[in-house]
Amino acid sequence: MCLPPSRMRSAFTLIEILVVIAIIAILIAILVPAVQKVRDAVARTQCQNNLRQLGMGLHGYHDAFKKFPPGQYNPLGRDANPFNRSCWMQPLLPFVDLLPSYELWSQWGVTYATQIPENWNSQAVFLCPADPTRGKNVTYYHRNGGGSSGGSPQNSQGAHGNYVLCAGNTTFGTTGGGLNLNGLFYPLSTTCLSNISDGSSNTLMGSEIILTHDSASRDDLRGRYYNTWEGNVLFSTLYPPNTLVPDRSSYCVNTNPMAPCSSGSDNLVQSARSFHGGGVNSLYADGAVRFTSNTINATVYQGLGSRDGSEVVSLP
Repeated sequence: MCLPPSRMRSAFTLIEILVVIAIIAILIAILVPAVQKVRDAVARTQCQNNLRQLGMGLHGYHDAFKKFPPGQYNPLGRDANPFNRSCWMQPLLPFVDLLPSYELWSQWGVTYATQIPENWNSQAVFLCPADPTRGKNVTYYHRNGGGSSGGSPQNSQGAHGNYVLCAGNTTFGTTGGGLNLNGLFYPLSTTCLSNISDGSSNTLMGSEIILTHDSASRDDLRGRYYNTWEGNVLFSTLYPPNTLVPDRSSYCVNTNPMAPCSSGSDNLVQSARSFHGGGVNSLYADGAVRFTSNTINATVYQGLGSRDGSEVVSLP
């Protein structure tokens, strides 16, 4: 008895291929946002852990010296005597398990940033993983007497970081000023825990900023821990997080819409900013780290910035 020949199927039909492609596209559309959300959550958590470690370091420094380190060692835009353009970051190094970096800094001296080795960069604890510019260490260095002409990209003024400390809820002031702001950290500050009459759980100590690459002809000093000049390692709660109001500094580059700036030496100010969706991470004086929404009440946020303003605030 003869059987009918078997039918051989040589290929998929066009409809079947289109169905498979559609299924793959749907899976990709579902998975990519989910993966991105996981990555954002991990970066946000790591950022919070960094701030928490810095808070512990600041309290360790306070325990050792009975005061917090100064926000920076010079008046705004001026050199103090002795000449010192470092900031709170350098004396904090031994208290965040970075004693070798502190010893290197001590060998370089506390004068101008040109003594920094070209391969030195900010340690991970000072960098937010959500910022694609983190680890910025190539800067535009003015070779011609500090003027705005000439020069070329150099590494010598590197070591930029995302974390800044709270100077209060006002502008920083003008050149030569900033010496008596209402936050915990400002130029030549010597504040301590007993100065926080508002309560340590109601007073901000630190937050984060977005870094901006220097241009081919201009510096952006925001987040620069060496050669600190105009409160560029500080922030104010005058404006809410991620505000559209530009930061103001004599040296900044207005190329990042998420970190706008305007050039000038009056009403100097820098606001908290981040790549975390909807707000920034905030470090409080009691060591707690919380997320602060962009939509926080402006009066409440300003109250959190002062150390002794007697404001009545409701924690976000």
